[in-house]
Amino acid sequence: MASSGNSSENLQSSSKTSVMTSTSTTTASRSKSLMKREKRAMALYVKEECSKTSNLKPLNDQLDSLLDHRKPIDDFENLDTCKWIIAGGLTFEEYAKKVREYDSSVMCGLVWTANFVAYRCRTCGISPCMSICSDCFQAGNHEGHDYNMFRSQAGGACDCGDASVMRPEGFCPRHGEHPENRSA
Repeated sequence: MASSGNSSENLQSSSKTSVMTSTSTTTASRSKSLMKREKRAMALYVKEECSKTSNLKPLNDQLDSLLDHRKPIDDFENLDTCKWIIAGGLTFEEYAKKVREYDSSVMCGLVWTANFVAYRCRTCGISPCMSICSDCFQAGNHEGHDYNMFRSQAGGACDCGDASVMRPEGFCPRHGEHPENRSA
């Protein structure tokens, strides 16, 4: 009798191991399949899966694989994939535009690093160090002004909306004390 009990336990144990191995193999193959997708398609898939409330395990396993702490932090492919996922399948430009729709701040304050293209309008500037990002410059009224476009050497920040360094006439419609920017 004892030997038939052991054989039944061995069969159950073997069956559980087989199911666990099958599940982990399926998860691994799903992760590989997800990683091979075009990044935009992958990001849209992740966005769709996140909205579901049932069985998030496959999605969690795929994200665990993507965000594995043993992977180098500067792996471009990994970083690029994460950016696509964060943006929900939108391009960087589309995502930035969408985020700006929710920004009601009085000052732009966009911070940039070296080699960023920015503008300096001497007509609107109170300070010689004033600089504004391309979006704010294009949206502002600088026609006929004395301005220059430059490539930042060390980085900087957009001064649009800051009346201490720039005349309000040069602010873009999103920044400054425009009526639509004031809180009710």
